[in-house]
Amino acid sequence: MVLRSSRPTGKPARCGFTLVELLVVIAIIGLLIGLLMPAVQKAREAANRVRCANNLKQIGLAMHHYHLDFGKLPPRAKMAGPADANQTAGATWAVLILPYMEQDNLYRQWDLNRRFYDQNDAARLTPVPNYFCPTRRSASDAVSVSGDQSMLNGGTLAANIPGNLGDYAVSLGTLSYM
Repeated sequence: MVLRSSRPTGKPARCGFTLVELLVVIAIIGLLIGLLMPAVQKAREAANRVRCANNLKQIGLAMHHYHLDFGKLPPRAKMAGPADANQTAGATWAVLILPYMEQDNLYRQWDLNRRFYDQNDAARLTPVPNYFCPTRRSASDAVSVSGDQSMLNGGTLAANIPGNLGDYAVSLGTLSYM
């Protein structure tokens, strides 16, 4: 038994979409994506807020652990040693709490008896992800480009020494150095 198509013999069978059907499908998909994008962005921003709050929590816990070990909060900056004639800052609180933030390797790169300007590049330029709010920027694009200059004899400023930045700060009292 042979089955025959009910089509007239002169017209080919249709297979595929017409241009209008294709454009309608693309328009519907574009509309659905347009409706979905704000929801995705809100979810991403909510996740970034949670990460930022977690970074602050980690910094707070590191401060508490430093306090447990030393009986005081970390200073704003340590003096760079007795030979530091300019009384410029050595390691800051952000360096001193690194061991409590699972950054022991970076902490060991710092020489606590040297000024910031005299540290090696690995110590100065290695980013600490917990010091950056993901809503604001990533750790990879946060190196200072100005302002980090030591004072030379005679009161002039030396060339800029780039260093890593962070998005968080702390208030540790009224004394500038301890």
